[in-house]
Amino acid sequence: MESSTALRRRLPIEMAALGFLMRGPFHGYDLHRQIEQELGPVWRIGLSYLYNALKQLEKDGLVTSTTVPQENLPPRKIYAITSAGQRVLQAWLEQPVPAVRDIRVEFLAKLYFCTLGMADPQALIAAQTAFLQERLAQIERAWAQAESDFYRLVLDLRRRQTQAALDWLQATAKILRKEDQP
Repeated sequence: MESSTALRRRLPIEMAALGFLMRGPFHGYDLHRQIEQELGPVWRIGLSYLYNALKQLEKDGLVTSTTVPQENLPPRKIYAITSAGQRVLQAWLEQPVPAVRDIRVEFLAKLYFCTLGMADPQALIAAQTAFLQERLAQIERAWAQAESDFYRLVLDLRRRQTQAALDWLQATAKILRKEDQP
């Protein structure tokens, strides 16, 4: 099941759930609380959205659940990451995001887990930088061949957004290197 599910591009919330489950099993509400507490500045996640993500992850064999009875309360599902889930998470942490707009949520989530020691943050930054440098070169080639002023304006915006992201990545790499020093 892992091979077909690994091909689908996963939602950032699915990957964040896997990242938090690397710490150990959680029930959905506690997992939601951890995500809100630690990734709240990145984005807000509705509890039902998280439960849908967990349901999909379980269907795909990336997490398992155990139902635990509670006195005077409904049973509680406890979720744990599988070895397939660990492999999918690791691969995700090592790949750059495919668009500048994905840096705001998905890349920051990846970077968060990398800074916890799940992957090398500098390697992620280097991969993202290389990806964006290639994207910037594509934009500049398209701009040189653009036949309308409007298309040039669109490409100019994309060029400036990409350059700003590259500048931020460079500054972030420096900040993280400074934290790594004794």
